[in-house]
This record gives sequence, C-alpha cells and structure tokens, in this order.
Amino acid sequence: MSQHPAYQEIISMGTHIVPLLLSELKRNPLYWLSALSAITGENPIKPEQRGRVKQMASAWIDWGRNQGYAIEENV
Repeated sequence: MSQHPAYQEIISMGTHIVPLLLSELKRNPLYWLSALSAITGENPIKPEQRGRVKQMASAWIDWGRNQGYAIEENV
C-alpha cells in the first residue's frame, strides 16, 4: 500500500498534510503511520508499542501535539 502512487502523492505533500494525517489516525490508525514517518523523518513509537496499532497511533498523536500540530478531535 505504501508504494501506491496515491499514497506516495500524499507523502509528497510534505509537512502541510501532517495535521490531517494525525487526525485521521483516530479513524484509521494503521494507514498513516509509515506516511508520517516518511514525511517527518521521525519515529515516536517506543519498542514496546510496536505491533500495537492503537498505541502506535497514540504515540504519533502525542508527538504531534508536542510538536504544536493542531489535531482535530472529531474527524
């Protein structure tokens, strides 16, 4: 999926799309993890969270808030 042209196009949008992706993690926690990592160059997921999709999404959401991104509560 991450190699699909549409997914790659989203990644190419850069940091402007990060707030939307962080908000989307609440609905679809699995789909945007690799895009966020590709865009930001970050990986806030702790080793003990790996494989636990909801925890991984929460780690990204927390990271986003700490970075000052506005994250919509109800997407």
